[in-house]
Amino acid sequence: MLLFQLLFLFGVIAQPIMCFTVYVMRHGQTDANANEIEQGSADFSRLTDLGKEQASNAYQALVDTRVTSIYTSPLTRARQTLEQLRQADASSTQTVLPPSDLILNDLREIDQYDWQGQSYSELKRQFPESWRAWEKGIPDEMKVLETATDIVHYPLLEMWERADRVWNEILDLEKKQPHDDNEKDRSVLIVAHGNLGQALLGSAMGWDANSFNEKGVFGNCGCAEIEFLDLDTSPRKIANRWCWQWPVPS
Repeated sequence: MLLFQLLFLFGVIAQPIMCFTVYVMRHGQTDANANEIEQGSADFSRLTDLGKEQASNAYQALVDTRVTSIYTSPLTRARQTLEQLRQADASSTQTVLPPSDLILNDLREIDQYDWQGQSYSELKRQFPESWRAWEKGIPDEMKVLETATDIVHYPLLEMWERADRVWNEILDLEKKQPHDDNEKDRSVLIVAHGNLGQALLGSAMGWDANSFNEKGVFGNCGCAEIEFLDLDTSPRKIANRWCWQWPVPS
């Protein structure tokens, strides 16, 4: 071992790279999704039977890996999705999920303020310009009022800033995780939300909020795989690559 370390020190052989792979998964269908009600970061919705089935099926995205850490949104729909994944894991011949997970408040869905709880049709009728900016991904024009504070917010810009912040938090936490010298990679599962998922992907790849809705959207239980390299020796850095993990790309 001493000789091995000396060879690293003098650059005779290269230090092995620790590959850090993150699976970002959206929750299953909720009653609000089914009824086209804007949820945002409010916590009134619950998984439908279809949503629970989607979550159980999405476990297949993880069977070929060993998840070392799980981070989740505090919202019930994400927690219910993780519960379904755990049930599928318990029924599997080889479990892949660790027994514990960490809730991070910054993994909640986009804050939509006064829009939360309103139907899509009503929002489109009342706020046509902001709704268009929301659909087209124009962050500087997507504005939502928060009546309680009389503040006009820019939810897409705020969400992108939060995504960048929570990546820093997760990467810092992962650097502190104990691992042995033979461990060459870590696999992390994030169970969260569709809009936040886009922001996490964009922030990881170095895309700004103008990329919203450009790279594809997370369907219910959609899962993206994002790979970082050299986790131990780098500060916050751009991801190496990404791909859709679930549903299985055709």
